[in-house]
Amino acid sequence: MEQANTDPGSDLVLKWNRIFLVSCLVALFIDPLYFYLPSIDEGNNTICIMMDQSLSITVTFFRSLADLFYVFHMVIKFRTAYVAPSSRVFGRGELVMDPKKIARRYLKSDFFLDLAAALPLPQIVIWLVIPMIKNSNADHSNNALALIVLIQYIPRLYLIFPLSYQIIKANGVVTKTAWAGAAYNLVLYMLASHVLGAAWYLLTLERQTTCWKSQCEQEKNTTFMKA
Repeated sequence: MEQANTDPGSDLVLKWNRIFLVSCLVALFIDPLYFYLPSIDEGNNTICIMMDQSLSITVTFFRSLADLFYVFHMVIKFRTAYVAPSSRVFGRGELVMDPKKIARRYLKSDFFLDLAAALPLPQIVIWLVIPMIKNSNADHSNNALALIVLIQYIPRLYLIFPLSYQIIKANGVVTKTAWAGAAYNLVLYMLASHVLGAAWYLLTLERQTTCWKSQCEQEKNTTFMKA
C-alpha cells in the first residue's frame, strides 16, 4: 500500500474513522433491541413467553451488518502505520510502515478489545445456544441473552471514545458543523434513553414471569391442601 493509504493522518483513514463512528452508534442502538425479543403471546386461552421470530431475524440481519464494520475496522488497523515512539522528539515523528511491526503492535494493544466487540455473540446465543438448551426456562434464556449483550456492550461503547479522540486530534472537532455536533450529542442522549428503556422492558417481563410462578405455586398448594 502507498503511504497515503496507510498514514493515520490521511484523508482515507479520517473518512473511515467518521464512517466507523457512525456505524458504532448504529450498532449501539441495535444491541438493546435484543431485550425486546422475549414477548408475551396470548392465544388459545393461554399466556406464555416466547421469542419474537420476525424481530429476531430482523435484529440478527442488521446486527450482522454492523459486525462487518467492526471486522473491516480491524483489517484497516492491521494496515495503518503508526508513529514510532522513539522518534517523537521533534515534529511529527517517523511513521512505521513495516506490516509485521504494525501487526505486532496492534496484537499487543487493541486487537483483543476490537475482537471482543466484533464477535457475533448475541446471534450465537439466540440461534444456537438457547435452542440447544431444551430444559432451560424463559428466565434463564432471558438472563443469558441480557448478560451477553451487556458484556459485549462495554467494549463497543468504549471504542467510541478513542475513535472520537483520533478524529478530534486530526480535525480539532468530531463534527465539521455546529448542527452536526448538536445532532451527535442528541444521539448520545437518545442512546442512553434507548438502553434504559430496553432494560426496563426486560425487567418488567421478568417481574411478570415471577408473578405468574408465584401464582402457580399458590394454586398448586391450594389444590394439594384440598386433596
